[in-house]
Amino acid sequence: MSPSGGAEPAGAPAENPAENREGARDARIAAVIALLGILPEIGLAVTGNELAARWVIRIAIGVILFAAIYRPVRDRWRRRTAGRDRRLPRRLTSARRLISAMWPWLRMGAAGVVAGGMVLALVQIAPAGWQRLQGYVGQCPMPREIVLSVPSYDVEAFRLMAGEFTLDRCAQTRLKVVASPPVAGLLAALRSGWRSADESRLIGPRPDLLVVESRDIANLLGGDRGLVEDVGPIGHMEIAVGIPETLRNQVERETGGVTLDSVLRFYAEPGRNFARPDPLITGMGLMATSGLNARGVFRDPEAAEDKLRELPEEMGDAFWKDQADPVSLLCNLQRDYESRRNSLLRRSAFLLPRHVMDDYNKRTARFCPGGNQDRGRLWIPDIPSLATLDYRAVRPIWPDRESAGRSAAVRELAGWLRSRAVTPTPEAQPAPGGDVLAATMEAIRKREQRLDLALVLDGSGSMRRHRPVTVRSVGEIVEALRPTDRVSLDIARRPSRDGRPQIYPAYPPDLAGSQGGQVVGYLGQWTPRDWDLDAASTITAMGNRPMDVMVIVTDTSPGKQADLRRITADVIEQAAGKPSDAPVYIVNVGDTECPAALRSDDRRGVFCVEAADFDAATAFDRLREPR
Repeated sequence: MSPSGGAEPAGAPAENPAENREGARDARIAAVIALLGILPEIGLAVTGNELAARWVIRIAIGVILFAAIYRPVRDRWRRRTAGRDRRLPRRLTSARRLISAMWPWLRMGAAGVVAGGMVLALVQIAPAGWQRLQGYVGQCPMPREIVLSVPSYDVEAFRLMAGEFTLDRCAQTRLKVVASPPVAGLLAALRSGWRSADESRLIGPRPDLLVVESRDIANLLGGDRGLVEDVGPIGHMEIAVGIPETLRNQVERETGGVTLDSVLRFYAEPGRNFARPDPLITGMGLMATSGLNARGVFRDPEAAEDKLRELPEEMGDAFWKDQADPVSLLCNLQRDYESRRNSLLRRSAFLLPRHVMDDYNKRTARFCPGGNQDRGRLWIPDIPSLATLDYRAVRPIWPDRESAGRSAAVRELAGWLRSRAVTPTPEAQPAPGGDVLAATMEAIRKREQRLDLALVLDGSGSMRRHRPVTVRSVGEIVEALRPTDRVSLDIARRPSRDGRPQIYPAYPPDLAGSQGGQVVGYLGQWTPRDWDLDAASTITAMGNRPMDVMVIVTDTSPGKQADLRRITADVIEQAAGKPSDAPVYIVNVGDTECPAALRSDDRRGVFCVEAADFDAATAFDRLREPR
């Protein structure tokens, strides 16, 4: 009798306790091995490395998990179908016998695969564990983070190498790669302790090692004793002359022999020009301009700068931004401008690194974001290079961060970069002399058409309704600036109904190329909550600021005490009486129209315009004058 009182089925096989114990033991072993088999996956997740055995390990874990449930399910199935076993076909019985004979071998093979995966995982995890142990017991001599500052167009290349440098070092060591400020502002940044012009905030993480494109730029930074230490060269790069294929035959025919001087003089003629990286943003553009001046193609650096500025002035503000990156500059050849600008661009020689132009020619589809449009290919004649970028590494000296360990780590990084040959040309001729560089920089600064924009936001609570329009308008205003323009952001707010505006400086004046994105991003967390804006008092409070143009973004406070329609005369009076002659644009993001008296484009110096109608690029271009 069964424990429940029922009769056992006739012919049912007797349960074997030993077999049951063996099955339970096998299930437990399989489960343990399966858990251990997960370790390689954990190792992969921690290290981020792709192992060839990834799918093999997963399959092995699946097989072992199947083994854990196979025997219990089989035994349960046997008990339920014991009376029908005799009716099973003989072929099924043979298959079961074959599976039973092969299963131990399959199980052992899967266990071996898992064991191998565990060994691979340990190989990956052990170095990281050893590094953490070193850091825990105080045997990690290197600093927690080393900041490497490189030219903006080289950031991604150096980031790829950062992991290699820290691979076998202490777990606490990290190498952070950041973009350097524009080359024209490097010296000022070092003198100010890497702070903004008003010294209220850092302009970014202070670098432990600074990579510049030329020995002469390094010497310029080291002119003030105690600012930097030159820790040596790390590579070279050639600036070559690239010629659009459409003019190749004409160049070969009219120059009477393709040489560097003949090509440069050909493109110095009226109707032709040179395309270069921005010399105020990039050391590459500065050195290319210096190399051009060293060849005596123009009578003086000022004449050269006048000529070189013609192309970007004709191409527009978007082209000015593209000059900050050699890749973006080259990819203009793949764009379809209107015929006049297309002709200007294809009648210009490109002054860029030789290897960059080679990459552009060989893999245009991957090189340019828009792909290969078959609109422009470069011929790089076999002539001497225009200039050489003899890359240097300099160590800024920060008295509050000086330590023997940090200094040793930075020198080790510089030596490692030198051994890696971070630039494509191992050796090259010397760059133009320092006197030529200084004269070139002076001429560029004299011709600079920088615009200083004071951007003021209405901080009243009613602006919450108009935040989407405000964010879009501010984005368009900042987008209309060139990288070398300067922009500041202030919030005008009144603490009470009768209080005078208080100006909160959110961002002090700084280059639009480095601060423009931060200004737009600030609006994402900005919450206006104060009283309505008095535009007249705001103009008075901001009037003493050095600026070329003021832009006030407001909803004009309709129906309030400070409604722009009520104080129009006061606004005109304050705009006319401010110390500077900078015009004031009131950008209306609200639902009511601007006052008629402020719509006319007269000489009052203050204009109100609807946000949708404000053409910032055109307005700013009218204000640009050489400094």
